[in-house]
Amino acid sequence: MSDEKNNDNQKIIIIGGGAVGMAVATSLTRHSDYSVTVFSADVHTAYSQCGMPFVISGEIEDFKTLIRRDKKILKDMGIDLHLGTRIDSINIKESTVTSGEEKYHFDKLVIATGSKPDIPSNIPGTSLGNVFTLRTLTDAMRIEEALKNASSVVIVGGGSIGTELAAATARRNINTILLNRSHSILSHNVDPDMAEAVQEHLESLGVNVITGYVPSALNGEENVSSVTISSTDFPADLVIFTTGVSPENELAVNAGIDIGSTGGIIVDDYLHPSVSGIFHPDIYCGGECIEVLELMTGKPMLSQVASNARRMAGTITKNLTSKPVKFDPILNPWVAVIGGLQVGTTGITSKKAAENDIKIVTGLATGSTRAEYYPGGSKLFIKLIFSDEYLAGAQVVGGEGVKERIDALTLAIKKRTTVHELANIETCYAPPVATLQDPTGFAAKGALKKMRKKT
Repeated sequence: MSDEKNNDNQKIIIIGGGAVGMAVATSLTRHSDYSVTVFSADVHTAYSQCGMPFVISGEIEDFKTLIRRDKKILKDMGIDLHLGTRIDSINIKESTVTSGEEKYHFDKLVIATGSKPDIPSNIPGTSLGNVFTLRTLTDAMRIEEALKNASSVVIVGGGSIGTELAAATARRNINTILLNRSHSILSHNVDPDMAEAVQEHLESLGVNVITGYVPSALNGEENVSSVTISSTDFPADLVIFTTGVSPENELAVNAGIDIGSTGGIIVDDYLHPSVSGIFHPDIYCGGECIEVLELMTGKPMLSQVASNARRMAGTITKNLTSKPVKFDPILNPWVAVIGGLQVGTTGITSKKAAENDIKIVTGLATGSTRAEYYPGGSKLFIKLIFSDEYLAGAQVVGGEGVKERIDALTLAIKKRTTVHELANIETCYAPPVATLQDPTGFAAKGALKKMRKKT
């Protein structure tokens, strides 16, 4: 007997044309008989958001390169694609969605509405011209156009997008200020001691990093001309806010879908949303609009990394076409490349551990990405975080080899690897790619030494 579900002639509507929505749509057209309709408020689809800062930096030739499938290809695949079309409401009881005067029936529904940028509402001048956020390809194109005649830019928010953009504009010889409310950049991703290396790198590129402040005001007549920071006015031909995002969940709220403490949609292990406390079997949700469980704390969190969005899309597709599968709690591994410097993290940070009363011991090590005598190497900084002698988090900063280490350390956390095992880790060696002893082992030995002192 086949495990395949009978989906002949069933209509599936997908709201959202981002990483989750389009991955589900394209998979279903290949592996099922669903009639697939996608609605997206965006005028572009099937493009890489993560690549946008690298077009702005000039490392990628143009924005067209980021579009992985054009509209014609998607329609030729059998997807009924509605771009620039906003869904106004969902009626769960009637199994319909409404856009303008049109009503559409569904047998199955996927909500993948993503997130929206947060701009502080208490800062005067945010409605001036040349004030931007970066979420869509259209946003990126507008920023690129404004940068052509710009000599100064202020980027507000020192997270991953803000730091990548700061490196990008500095590369174009534009006077760049990166302004961050916290005293440490990348504060959601890495600890302050690891962020220091990133800040020093940005400053070496010419970025003026100002921490511990928010803008007092954006000044100008029609377009922004300066930003007031602690009573000092700094010239700004444009301002880009990268101060975070929040789930785009107005549709879900109005439809009676339950929202959790993070602002994301509450879902079960199969990514069904909760509707008045009951998980709906014919609706799935995924991406930045939902909350999922964090492995180390067991608490709900939002995930804004594309790799998890693609995994969610895979879970939804399998649950629509074959045996049910679960989306397990996540470690949310993350990596960014900031002006050539790679930064990665997985598991909990020291800050997250403190917020959850998790006792930790840390180990730090500095090494090199290649043998000292081999050209092209760079410094490598590794921080390991242990709880009850098990690896609970890791942070890596360096010129190369960061992504591979974060991937391996993510698996090590899930496999409950001990400090003793990592202190005696067996690693490979060749001068062009590694030192004789990997600094991961030294970081573990540093933590083990602290533990022995305590006992």
